[in-house]
Amino acid sequence: MATKAKKVALATAREFSIRGAAVPKVVVGSGKEVSAFLSRAPARRALAIAFDNDQEQMAAEEVYRRIGEFLPQIIRNQREVKLQEVIKALLPEMTPSHEALQQARMLVDAKVQILESGDYVRTAEVAKLAGYSEHNPSAQPSKWKREGTIFSIEHNGVDYFPLFALSPEKNYRPYDGLSQILEVFHGTKSGWGLAFWFAGLNSFLDDERPQDLLASAPGRVLAAAKDEMEGLQHG
Repeated sequence: MATKAKKVALATAREFSIRGAAVPKVVVGSGKEVSAFLSRAPARRALAIAFDNDQEQMAAEEVYRRIGEFLPQIIRNQREVKLQEVIKALLPEMTPSHEALQQARMLVDAKVQILESGDYVRTAEVAKLAGYSEHNPSAQPSKWKREGTIFSIEHNGVDYFPLFALSPEKNYRPYDGLSQILEVFHGTKSGWGLAFWFAGLNSFLDDERPQDLLASAPGRVLAAAKDEMEGLQHG
């Protein structure tokens, strides 16, 4: 490395422990000063860069100081990434059991059957049937839902409301008895869980579906809901 009349050298000595605790040293000085430091330093390897003027030296000094501050953390992060890769490689492939796949297929089939039944409609259709404003069609159905007088199922980010829960005689407002039934199931069934229950053949109702009796016999449906909950609590 050529000697200049005024030469400033910057050296970075690598001093990494296994835990990455040591920070690389940035040494600034003349060529002789840096050489004297390196002759006393325990580092096995070092990087020295010579500059022709103070401006270049000062700019590089700031860069290397910053690198020296963050380098141990970068190395620790790399080690952590490598360790995670090793753990991942050693773990066995996770494959669903046959029973889990069967349950998943049954759930998908049940949801498809509900969605294709025509028993559930979007909020815009509910608002239209009930005579509400089309500018904000979700306002009233959402209010009913918050008040616990109706429920909904969600599919692809869209809410669908049960058409069988709306009374044509009351301008498609929810049936009065529905809120009591929903209260029985409060906190125990999701929207989809309620949809499956209303659509399923119920032995307590002589193998009729709760949704088919909601308008004509809400008391029987309420009794079936209570029977369902008692079975869950004692089962």
